[in-house]
Amino acid sequence: MAAVSMTGKAGEKTQEETVGSTDPNVQDVQAELDNLRRDIAALTQAITSLGSAKLQEAGARASEMGAEMAGASAAAYQSARDGLRTAEQDLETRIRNNPLQAVGIAAGIGFLAALLTRR
Repeated sequence: MAAVSMTGKAGEKTQEETVGSTDPNVQDVQAELDNLRRDIAALTQAITSLGSAKLQEAGARASEMGAEMAGASAAAYQSARDGLRTAEQDLETRIRNNPLQAVGIAAGIGFLAALLTRR
């Protein structure tokens, strides 16, 4: 261990005191340091496992939300597709029932488009 040298005021007396493991105070301090190291290691491990658990929980939530959003967007897509299909069928039916009216409307739209693109 370490050797500490102490001198008096006039340098008359030199006292060498060896600080070793036999001193009860040093042993107590060393034991407390060892306990503190173990506590810090246990705390570090507890924080690591807590952080890991929270990370896994957040990942699971994100996966759930992603699946829900994918399902909702698929449902919205299917709904829009069905709506367009219905509108197409209705338009087809109207054209079949009134072909002259449909041709007139198409000619009018074509005439307006020609006027707008000419400018």
